[in-house]
This record gives sequence, C-alpha cells and structure tokens, in this order.
Amino acid sequence: MLEVDLADGAAFHHVRAQGRDHERRAATHIFARLGAESVFKSFTLTANGVMTRNECVVELTGDNAVAHVAGACVGDGDFHHDDTVFVTHDAENCESRQVFKKVLRNGATGVFQGKILVKPGAQKTDGYQISQSLLLDDDSQFLAKPELEIYADDVACSHGSTSGAIDDVGLFYLRSRGIPEGPATDLLTLAFLAEAIDEIEDPVLAAEILSRLEGWLERRRRAD
Repeated sequence: MLEVDLADGAAFHHVRAQGRDHERRAATHIFARLGAESVFKSFTLTANGVMTRNECVVELTGDNAVAHVAGACVGDGDFHHDDTVFVTHDAENCESRQVFKKVLRNGATGVFQGKILVKPGAQKTDGYQISQSLLLDDDSQFLAKPELEIYADDVACSHGSTSGAIDDVGLFYLRSRGIPEGPATDLLTLAFLAEAIDEIEDPVLAAEILSRLEGWLERRRRAD
C-alpha cells in the first residue's frame, strides 16, 4: 500500500514494474490526496503472475491540481489482471487522466473498473479515461466498467473502452516491407501500448519499461 499526500504545489511521479514472479498473487493499493497546483503521476507495468489487482484512489482537493494514472499490462495463459481506479474531483480547474492498455493471449483475462466523480462546485474539470485491450487470440477476454458521475455543469469529461485484435492492414504493410510475422506483430503490439508508456515523463525510465516489454514479447514468441 502506498499513501501520498501532496501539499500545495508539490509533485510526485511514481513508476513501478511488476513481473518477476510468475506465480504472483498480489493486491496493491495507492491512495493519493492532492492540494492546490500539485501534480500526481503514477504508471504501472504488469507482466506475468497469476492474479494481480492494482487499485488507485485519488482525490483532487485543491484548485488546479493534476492527476495522471496509467498502466500497461501483458498477460499470457493463467493470468488475471484487474485495474480499479476511482478519481474524485472536489476543486476547480483540475485535470485527471486514466490511460490503461492490456495485451492478452492464451486465455488471459483483463479487467478495468474506472470512475470519475465530479462533485458540486468542481467547475472546469477536465477528466479523461481510456481503457483498451489487444486480444492476441480468441480465448482471452477483457471486461471493462467505465463510469462518469458528474454534479457540475462546466466540465469536459470523457471515457472509452475498446477490445480488438492485431490490425490486419498494419500487419500486411509490415510484412510487405520484409518484416516477419512475429516481429511485425510485436511492433504493432508496442505501438498499441505507446499511449500508456507516454505517460512516463522520464525518458530513461520510459526506455527501460519499453525494453522490458520488448523482452517479454520476444520470449513469448520464441516459446510458441
């Protein structure tokens, strides 16, 4: 469990990777409270493990606060991954982003539950939420429950959730340029995950996360 209490004007950037233990069963919790003009950013990479639930509860209590919560997940086989996020806007002119991408194969299951609550008086709220899955076979599944609950009238809030397979047109293009099917699929998978990885501000950490994802994809391809 991680508790973060940001004073006015403070900034907290959090990046973590879960994935060394293939038999991992874990539940994690982040609780964050943001003061005026503070910035909270959290990114989580999850790979491997049997069951993982990552929960994040964020409260924006001061004007002009910013909260970004993002995650990238890659799962194979006996794998269940759940992201649950609850963001409360309780101040004016605040921004929140939720960006979650999951890549699932061989019967893996992904879950996303995300909510944006805008309280009365939290005018000029900018809330964005996206959850997407890339299913690499017909056996995997993605379950999503996006929610908006708004009690203010001057806001810009949106949410979306999609599931899909590898883009056949994109795959054909890469293969027509001489890239074998396996590496081409990996490239399209990394492109799918890019929006979540872009939430990492530190380029060194972003490169490390990308390298881990590339390694995971390559190992799975060689195992097939």
